Amino acid sequence: MSSIELFQNKTDCCGCSACYNVCPRKAISMQEDEYGYVYPVIDQDKCVGCGLCRKVCHYQADKELRTPIKAYAAAGKKEEFLKKAASGGMFSLVADKILEEGGVVFGAAMEYQNNTLIPKHIAVESKEELFKLQGSKYVQSFIGNTYAEAKKYLADGRKVLFSGTPCQIEGLKGYLGREYENLYTIDIICHGVPNAKWFQDYIKVFETKLQGSIYSYNFRDKSRGQGMNARIEYYDKNGKAKVIYRDGHLTSFFHLFLKMNIYRDNCYHCPYARKERAADITIGDYWGIYEEHADEMKNSTMSNSKGISCVLLNSDKGLKIFEQLMPQMDYFESTVDKIAKHNMQL
Repeated sequence: MSSIELFQNKTDCCGCSACYNVCPRKAISMQEDEYGYVYPVIDQDKCVGCGLCRKVCHYQADKELRTPIKAYAAAGKKEEFLKKAASGGMFSLVADKILEEGGVVFGAAMEYQNNTLIPKHIAVESKEELFKLQGSKYVQSFIGNTYAEAKKYLADGRKVLFSGTPCQIEGLKGYLGREYENLYTIDIICHGVPNAKWFQDYIKVFETKLQGSIYSYNFRDKSRGQGMNARIEYYDKNGKAKVIYRDGHLTSFFHLFLKMNIYRDNCYHCPYARKERAADITIGDYWGIYEEHADEMKNSTMSNSKGISCVLLNSDKGLKIFEQLMPQMDYFESTVDKIAKHNMQL
């Protein structure tokens, strides 16, 4: 039996973990390469050659992407959501509704484990836990077993909201293999992803300067207004909790991220950096809104200081849930072209 090869070049793998989740023999593990980026590795002694891993790999297959139906500028009215969100709090509104209806929400969290900040996808089932998934994380999260977990919830008839980068959403869809009426998906306008090792090494250097231990890192804190302001919480050498703020542009990690110097190889050839989208709903910052919608903004209660989201509704399911949430937000209609003009990833 010939051995299965998942990819020949690193540009052909996004590390979504669909193959890892689907393998019935647990023959696939996600392992870091010499630079810290994770890739699937097959244990040929366990592999039976069933080919499921290749079957669920969306990245090298034809894409079934959606053309947006409508586009909006929007911001939630709830201050608690706006404060914790990077932009207009759209993810929080949708997630809150799913949880209210007894559903489960999956997304990227920054877990503090064994004195290390670990970006990973987790599931939350209560509104009290939602804060873990709010806010931007500019680093690739470990999917782990969350695709398999989501499938179990879907099979039980519960509503599931899964959020992530476009390739992570397509990874989930590839793993599931069919549509679920009770599945809702949100993807972000993604710039590309550094790996966890880059971030953790940056944190270690920062901790040395602080002479302390960092237990929380908020990439886009809005307590001082909208922007790239980081909020860092740490214990000093005496064990006292402290908080400091840093302009993200002046930190080495953020600088390298914004300069696009530390992404995965595949990010520089991303097939999802386009207007056609993977998820039911696409969200991001509405950069350039005062240029594109000068008249609307004169009469709007929305402001850049609090955060404004651009929202692409890519399916009837996405459009329906957005319309149900309209009473909880300020919004006006926009166009995909106006949003894409300032979000080159589209």
